[in-house]
Amino acid sequence: MKHIRLLLSIAVLGFFTFYACQKDEAVVEEAFVQATEDMATVEDFSEQVDMDIDVDVEQRGGNSGSGCPTITFAQPQGTWPNTITIDYGSACTRPDGRVLKGKIVIVQSADLFTPGATRTVTHENFFVDEVQVLGVKTWTNNGTDANGQFSFSKVAQGMQLIYADGTSVSWNTNRTNTLIEGSNTPTFVDNVWSIGGTTSGVNRNGEPFSVTTTEPMIKKATCRWIGEGILTLTRDGRTATLNFGDGTCDRWGTLTIDNGTVITVRLRR
Repeated sequence: MKHIRLLLSIAVLGFFTFYACQKDEAVVEEAFVQATEDMATVEDFSEQVDMDIDVDVEQRGGNSGSGCPTITFAQPQGTWPNTITIDYGSACTRPDGRVLKGKIVIVQSADLFTPGATRTVTHENFFVDEVQVLGVKTWTNNGTDANGQFSFSKVAQGMQLIYADGTSVSWNTNRTNTLIEGSNTPTFVDNVWSIGGTTSGVNRNGEPFSVTTTEPMIKKATCRWIGEGILTLTRDGRTATLNFGDGTCDRWGTLTIDNGTVITVRLRR
């Protein structure tokens, strides 16, 4: 009888141990999904807003003739250094449907394609849809690399996205953006960027995370989302990778957690 009871006790203990492990893994997976969605949003917001700035500053307004946004130069256009204010007002709808409001202020030393040129970007009550964007970003033109492609260092400090429900994501980044297509034309619609580097921050659940680029992200001016690239996310000693895809312009990515679980995640609108 004692032997039977011992076997039953071991079986019950084994069941609850297995159940606890399964539950723990489910919690880990859920946390990684949230962290990954936050991370992907950070990358997407950063690159898309930078492209908006390119169009508005270098082409003197992205929605030519619409009166939105209003662009003000402290010095005559083409004079450097200069301070440029992009005012999206209370609602400025971009061609892809996003609604921008508030101001972006740029302090720029020279035309951005001048080696050594710098651009510092700050945000004043600036929103993308209902998400407020805070922080300071600095670009530095590194000149051309061994392939003759323009390379830029991009450092972001104190960046934050504040959502309508009061939750927020904060991060700092240090990366290199390389213009791999489009540098030989005056328009920005054919630009393609290769992006790599590191990001560290705190997600919407208050959990710290760090990100490194495993394969460069590819962002096309003609696509709303990052279309290629692999990022490695680390949190609480565990790792996962986010694969943005094969270049197809869509909002889906594939998350692979270090326990072998594969999850499809949706990037923001």
